[in-house]
Amino acid sequence: MIDVWEERLLNNTESPFSNWEAQNITLAAVAQCSALVHDLAFTGKANEKYLMGSINPLFVLTPNFFSDVYPDVRDLTLGLSTLPKIITNNRTRKNSEIIRYSLGMLALRKSLMASSKMQAAVRAKLQPMIPMLPLDDPRAAPPGEDLELLKQDRTFRQLSNIYRETISTLSFRIQVAGKAEHLKSENIANRIRALLFAGIRSALLWHQLNGRRWHLVFYRKRIQETSAIIRKNINSRTNIE
Repeated sequence: MIDVWEERLLNNTESPFSNWEAQNITLAAVAQCSALVHDLAFTGKANEKYLMGSINPLFVLTPNFFSDVYPDVRDLTLGLSTLPKIITNNRTRKNSEIIRYSLGMLALRKSLMASSKMQAAVRAKLQPMIPMLPLDDPRAAPPGEDLELLKQDRTFRQLSNIYRETISTLSFRIQVAGKAEHLKSENIANRIRALLFAGIRSALLWHQLNGRRWHLVFYRKRIQETSAIIRKNINSRTNIE
């Protein structure tokens, strides 16, 4: 069986995170993708730092370490704050939509892994692609030039096409709710599909780290507490730096 992403990091002793913490980080990445989908669908905007932190793990096909996939956990801060909210009984409309997207990504992960042919196709299409740079990254094109934005638009379009040619052909599909003017925008629709794709990637790693759906029910309080500890630790690291 061909794995889309060859995971060789499950027994990674060099990671600063325990296996349980790594599970929570990957689950937070799923939640972050869902939250950004909601933001784009209703406002047409998404925080770029969190957007890049969510999307770029897609391009890491043969990681050796957990940090290869998530090099800076601070880029998942939105997910780490969203995750505790959506596993409580606080069922606001926004939380309900984020839960639906997240559960949909977990379900599509299972469907993708059941098809070796689709995994091979996805891997082949992702192989030549490279991670994106935030627009404010010093390695990006100088401010005032649209080159980096054009690169981003092209990459999101490519990811969107891969998603439509593969994941969208599965019997189960995630229906995104939002404002029509945003959902009809090609650039926004491309970013939404890319985020759904990225959420499936993080859901795959969560499962490989022994994350299971029943954890969301029976380990609810522990997940909340772990997310808070990770957020506190990365905030302390930020203050030190």
